[in-house]
Amino acid sequence: MLRELAVENFALIERLRLELGSGFTVLTGETGAGKSIIIDALGALLGEHVTGEAIRAGAGRARVEGVFDLSGHPQVRAALTAAALEDEDGVLLLARQITPERSQYYLNGRSATRTLVRQFGELLVDIHGQHEHQTLIHEASHLDFLDAFGQSGLGPKRAAYEEAWAHFHSLQQELADLRVAERDRGQRLDLLTFQAQEIAEARLDPAADGGLLAEHARLANAERLQEAVAEALAALEGEFGEQPGAAEALASANLALQAVLRFDADLEPLLGELQAAETVVREAARSLQGYAQALEFEPRKLAQVEERLALLDRLLRKYATGPEVSPEQIQEILAFGQQAAEELAELEGLDLRLQEMEKALESAREQAGQAAEALSAARQKAARKLEQALVAEIRRLGMEQGAFAVEFQRRPDPEGLPDASGQRQAADARGFDQVRFLLSANAGEPLRPLSAVASGGELSRLMLALKSLCAAGTVPTLVFDEIDVGIGGVTAHAVGAKLKRLAQTAQVLCVTHLPQIASTADHQVLVSKALQGEAGAEQRTIISARSLAEGERAPELARMMGAAQDQEQALRHAEEMLRQAAEDAS
Repeated sequence: MLRELAVENFALIERLRLELGSGFTVLTGETGAGKSIIIDALGALLGEHVTGEAIRAGAGRARVEGVFDLSGHPQVRAALTAAALEDEDGVLLLARQITPERSQYYLNGRSATRTLVRQFGELLVDIHGQHEHQTLIHEASHLDFLDAFGQSGLGPKRAAYEEAWAHFHSLQQELADLRVAERDRGQRLDLLTFQAQEIAEARLDPAADGGLLAEHARLANAERLQEAVAEALAALEGEFGEQPGAAEALASANLALQAVLRFDADLEPLLGELQAAETVVREAARSLQGYAQALEFEPRKLAQVEERLALLDRLLRKYATGPEVSPEQIQEILAFGQQAAEELAELEGLDLRLQEMEKALESAREQAGQAAEALSAARQKAARKLEQALVAEIRRLGMEQGAFAVEFQRRPDPEGLPDASGQRQAADARGFDQVRFLLSANAGEPLRPLSAVASGGELSRLMLALKSLCAAGTVPTLVFDEIDVGIGGVTAHAVGAKLKRLAQTAQVLCVTHLPQIASTADHQVLVSKALQGEAGAEQRTIISARSLAEGERAPELARMMGAAQDQEQALRHAEEMLRQAAEDAS
């Protein structure tokens, strides 16, 4: 339950701290005093959407903190463990800081996401907003209420259906994608066939084709290469009838040194160097002669290489990313061809895949239909229980002749799921049940849709009854913001008694303007609005709240009665209401 709520710089609240107890607590005060702002702050703490507009004027940030007692609520403590958060001795500290740019959330002092906070919020508190009873007019919400009421029995069947539906829906999408591919298959087949064939016919070899640029350079410049080699050979070997080359000059130098070596042994190393140089020069000359003999001008070979390079250039522009022929680029073209061949094979087998997918889809459709039928049967069983329980509740809330029923409808759809008879029904992620609530508030009146028969007060009571049946025992704290819309008198006493009973299994917080409801509460918080600052100076409106002592409750109830003329009589009436409420509770 919520033990403490602290609010700072939120809307008209400058600073507020409430300590709350178990049982039934009411928030009372003049109209416009700010009771609903406190509920809004609690909603913001639990992850509801608020913007920087919620920050009090002149403040840089707003902050809301809550202390929750998790005693007796193992599901929340288990969620803490699952989120890798420490359990602080059965207490959860939740905080939200709001700035104009963003919000920051904290769980037990650790930063948390809004998604995680909202998950915990759903486990901790159920807030019934001021106009939430109007959602009952929208029939789309009725199935949610039914499922919430029958959660213990419906849960496994709904989970089984959701899994079957997800599988069926996934196959539907896959089949739709395949059919789109089938429509485009002819054109795609032609393109892939051409691409795969063009690359295959090129008979690419990364090693051989990667060296073609070097080979082309040699063939295209064969004459220049021959001239350069001849010039080099002439320098090394000399030319006939001309001066000797480097080899002959080195040989002469060797002979000259050998002739005088006996006169100075220091010449021996020098002679060795000259002999080595002569050997190197003659080896280089022989290598050049071999190169010259192999080097021929081959116009035909050059034409073949240029033709091959032109082919590779076309393939590079189509299927590779690099501009020049290299082993890596040739490999990239081959990879493209492999991918095209694989896609081609896949498209060629599309007919078979379509048949297999259609068969799988029908199997999944059958399974989802069976799961939907099982879920529907469980819902109808839960609906009968809800009808009985809700009639008892609304009769205790002043609709003595009230009747209530849950109506099930289905809508045929040739693309839907098969029911037990084999007829296909429209379905979605919640099944193929279309549920709506029917009400008769008065004797002799037929059951009709809520939008056609229910007044604001009847909707409020119906919502209270539904909340008590669906949420009691599952959520530690129930909050009702003006559940008393459209009611009064004896009905208000009945609503107060209902909230009091509900508070036996959950903490109940209620914003009310009715003394009949406030008198039944265990605790009462007075919310007030006042001007801050000296008269004549700039003043600010602030909201404050405090828990009333027992002796302060009767005057507040008297004020709520609107007894401006006879305060003494109103006070006696208020005291009697409190005494009667205490007797009823004992």
